[in-house]
Amino acid sequence: MGVAVPGGMLRSCFAAALVLLVTAPAAADLGDNGIGINTHIPDDSTADMVRDLGANWIRVDANWFQLQPAADRYDWAVMDEVVDRANARGLLVYMTLAYTPAWVPRVAERHPDGNAGNDEPTTSTEWVAFVEAAVARYAARGVTHFGIWNEPNLEQFWDGDANAYVDRILVPGADAVRRTCASCRVLGPDLAHVGDYDVFLDRVLTRALASFDILAHHLYNGWPETGTSIFDGDRFLEALEMRRSSFTRASLREVLDRRGWTGEVWITETGYRANPAGDAGEESKQATYVTRVMEEQLLRPWWTNTFFYEAVDCVPFLPTCTIDGYGITRANHTGARTWPDDYRRKPAYDAIQSFLASHPELPADAPPMMGTPDAGAPSADAGTTPPVDAGAPGADAGTTPSVDVDAGASPPSGDAASGGADAGDPGGETSGGCAVGATDASPLAWAALFALAWWARRRRG
Repeated sequence: MGVAVPGGMLRSCFAAALVLLVTAPAAADLGDNGIGINTHIPDDSTADMVRDLGANWIRVDANWFQLQPAADRYDWAVMDEVVDRANARGLLVYMTLAYTPAWVPRVAERHPDGNAGNDEPTTSTEWVAFVEAAVARYAARGVTHFGIWNEPNLEQFWDGDANAYVDRILVPGADAVRRTCASCRVLGPDLAHVGDYDVFLDRVLTRALASFDILAHHLYNGWPETGTSIFDGDRFLEALEMRRSSFTRASLREVLDRRGWTGEVWITETGYRANPAGDAGEESKQATYVTRVMEEQLLRPWWTNTFFYEAVDCVPFLPTCTIDGYGITRANHTGARTWPDDYRRKPAYDAIQSFLASHPELPADAPPMMGTPDAGAPSADAGTTPPVDAGAPGADAGTTPSVDVDAGASPPSGDAASGGADAGDPGGETSGGCAVGATDASPLAWAALFALAWWARRRRG
């Protein structure tokens, strides 16, 4: 049903929006733009690759079950090397903390799979102790951004529901980060944009908005330029901020606005699967995909960082890998490797490198300056750092463990582009007038202009 808008109100809204756009602060007021790569547990050649790319961040998998293999023992050796090699190359680290060790007491599985890593602990005691130990150790090495779990809306990564994630993991984990490191930032929930993600996210933000300093999200939806049509489901911008219809699930921005999130948003996983390997057409689409993501990031002051998935294809390391093709490079073999001699650069690598070279604002030279956390956030308390194992190697600490390339992330398959039925459609929250305020001017002004353009197009149609 159309809504009649008086001409005078329309002109007033348009004028107000233009004034705000002219006087709005620069995008860097929220946070300087960054570009990162998902690297899992990178070796020297992968770190060299990201440095030469021109990106300034890496995302790494700080898996609880690997870093604390027993209740009385931490094994920091491999992660120490990861952080040290990032520091040596001037790369910033976003460290995702996740996955339950088998020795931790756990509730009965809701979806029995024999995998302890996604299980819900019976209490938060062991989790909090691990978070405090990890943050204390790696904040001392310069890591300031910590993610609280990975894709908890997918049962292969979290067997509990949204409430269990909030109660057992998020709130106690965020408090542990802030208690241990007053200057560190808490990120999450790093949801996969599939299924009823919006219902899960709405529940988390309703209960624990103040637990986040930066909202992190995963979004793999396609672009028209890569062949995704509206009949395939939500495309990238529709998933990000433009819901297709009242019958499809809410966009990310819609959920955030509904729950009052005005801080930074990081897309910590996105990418295109160029499959089959070596297909020129598919690899060209992958290059187009990453370029479109960076172009759109620069247009939005609230979206300040993107981490492409991923640095290297999972084959040949995992010959039966079912998500092969997301890498922006491909290793020539599984033996000892150096960059660039033992890798093939895909067009997506060159596209990112070229885009960064021609856009000095992306990435920024310095770490992003965080926006003011929500006023309701718990105050950061340096507290007392718990005793941390000095890193004495255990029986296997001196060797790099075999790493499941997919352990820390899961690019969605068929559901990635699906619109899905929206069970969280907000009601009664639409303002009938021109609601453009003086604060947070840039996003509101753009929103007002977008709404006016949409209304005008509807009227013409």
